[in-house]
Amino acid sequence: MSAPGSGAGALGIDGWRARLDRLVVQPAMAAGAALVRRAGPSGVGPLGLYAAYTLVIFIVFVIATLPHELVLRRALDLGPTAPITVDLRGVRLGWTMAYTVDELRLQARGGDPSLPVFSASRVHAAPSIFGLFRGRPFPLALAADLYGGSLDATLDLDPDAYDVRAKLASLDLGRYAGLRQFLEGTLQGRVGGSIDLAGNPTKPATTGGLVDLRGTDVALEGGRIRGVTIPDLHFPELHLAGTIKAGRVDLDDLNVRGREVTVAGDGTLLLAHPLAATLINLDLTLTAAPDLPDNLRIAFNLIPGDPTPAGERKLHLFGTLTQPKLK
Repeated sequence: MSAPGSGAGALGIDGWRARLDRLVVQPAMAAGAALVRRAGPSGVGPLGLYAAYTLVIFIVFVIATLPHELVLRRALDLGPTAPITVDLRGVRLGWTMAYTVDELRLQARGGDPSLPVFSASRVHAAPSIFGLFRGRPFPLALAADLYGGSLDATLDLDPDAYDVRAKLASLDLGRYAGLRQFLEGTLQGRVGGSIDLAGNPTKPATTGGLVDLRGTDVALEGGRIRGVTIPDLHFPELHLAGTIKAGRVDLDDLNVRGREVTVAGDGTLLLAHPLAATLINLDLTLTAAPDLPDNLRIAFNLIPGDPTPAGERKLHLFGTLTQPKLK
């Protein structure tokens, strides 16, 4: 007698192999195996590509289903002690990884919500793809509808530096509600130009750049500032241009051509931190129009400064932005 299990086990395994071979060659099983081979990747390379494709689809799905408005609100939250709050409405993410915001508003904390410090609509923010790979969206390209005009800008922000390049076109001053917090009356006119700034926000001496702003048909009628009545003023043309180097703003051209009064001058600003402490040093020349009404001419003659034989008034404006002084 042979030992039990020695030959029988071997014969049993061979038998199972034969049965499997016969099963595989069945038409239905053969067709199923061929379908699996065609549908699935074969080899290490195709398998890796298939895995990468699956990962990309998963990431796209996660990004598409994120609550982007909530994420942006939290990212832009300046904290409970900040004087400014950020409000967003209608946030969408495009396939190019660019955000579109229907409305963006900056408001003074606890202030009147109908008088935002800043507001823009149809804001388009496109982050740098290469920057995203480094974990930061900058430089960030911005475009927005701003007070009846437009804004196109590029921002590059770091904790210790910033670089802002902005172009403004046809901004309607009458739509800026922020001025109504301290200015009564009707303000109108259009402003445009360009601003290029770079430096460290906490070190004004590092600031450099260019400023070139122009205004057309600017007017203030029925104006009052903190209870003080301002005569109606109309300025068909304004131009402000200057260069900034090492925190010093050199105003190369300050020209305000008005129907009642024309202002021309030059001078410097010395930037400081906080900005309200910026030092002013401007020399201005005021020229009254020949047909200036008597009530305005009386007010013009009361302006501090040295009169010239031609009837002009020469002023020296100094002090800080919050506490300017004339002599």
